[in-house]
Amino acid sequence: MESGARHHNNFDALRLLAALCVLISHQRALNAMLEPDILHVFSLGGLGVAVFFAMSGFLVAQSWHADPHVLRFAAKRLLRIWPGLAVAVVLCAVVLGPLVTTLPLPDYFADPSFGQYFDNLRFSWRDQLPLRFEGSFLPTSVNGSLWTIPLELQCYGLLGLLGVAGLLRWPWLILGLVLTAASLFGIAAPRGQALIVVGFGLFFFSGTAIHAFKLLEAGRRVWWVLAACWALAGAALTVDRPLLALWLVVPVTVLAVGNASTPYLRRAGRFGDLSYGTYIYAFPVQQTLIWLFKDRLSWTAVFALTVATTLALAFASWHLVEKRALRLKPQVRRKVAAPPVAGAALSEGRPGG
Repeated sequence: MESGARHHNNFDALRLLAALCVLISHQRALNAMLEPDILHVFSLGGLGVAVFFAMSGFLVAQSWHADPHVLRFAAKRLLRIWPGLAVAVVLCAVVLGPLVTTLPLPDYFADPSFGQYFDNLRFSWRDQLPLRFEGSFLPTSVNGSLWTIPLELQCYGLLGLLGVAGLLRWPWLILGLVLTAASLFGIAAPRGQALIVVGFGLFFFSGTAIHAFKLLEAGRRVWWVLAACWALAGAALTVDRPLLALWLVVPVTVLAVGNASTPYLRRAGRFGDLSYGTYIYAFPVQQTLIWLFKDRLSWTAVFALTVATTLALAFASWHLVEKRALRLKPQVRRKVAAPPVAGAALSEGRPGG
């Protein structure tokens, strides 16, 4: 969920689209409807998460390359994720929970699950509070989207270890390791927890490999890379390996589009990067509005109200919390050589994100 250069590429648009895919998928699931299916591997929401991980692997590797300092790297990652998460967790526990619960407030605050919910602040996923969202297919789930955040943090940590070990300087090694792991993983066609942990991790490190090998930085070569990946994906489908096919096409296609600068799409972030706020607020908004309006409004009306409310909260999260936290990111002090000609202007290097 790392940000790219503001307004100069399409990453803001793609991140927001991925977050909305997750929202749409959950809206159907919480209403006991089938989620859109992608090759019987991912739901639409799962595909959105895979897109997030691929972009994150690419952009976080870019950040490491710009400033390969492990403590600054860790600080930047935490400042991007934790402040917005902390506010969302506290609002769910101390504002939303007391409004929804049927327990007396002393009993609500004394319940063990109330205290355990704050484990989310240390990236240990907890999804229950002493309440029920009546009318929802998952009435005790508070924020089912947060399960991905500890996994993404683990990916950050592993990437940092690879950077400290100097392995990110060896593009062929990174690309070879990812290709080998993805091939074995795709052939094995795992399900359940293995698909979640290793599968999304491979999408993340696919983005890292694409950055390390600079696969998208050589003009027309991009088209050859895309063509080759799509051809290999087609071959994978013919031997019934849909997960491998998705891994071959999703990261490279998403990053090729994200790295481009397309009119209208590149301006998606002009109101701020709303993708993270959309991701962390959509689920509790959906649960609340289903609880309030399921039997009073149509599915379409509840969905429209959900999107509007979530985007409003995402806007507030970006401008009041996330953007301010990002100002605290440690920066690299770069020494700029004196210009060879007197009076020449100095260019200020952009610090790594």
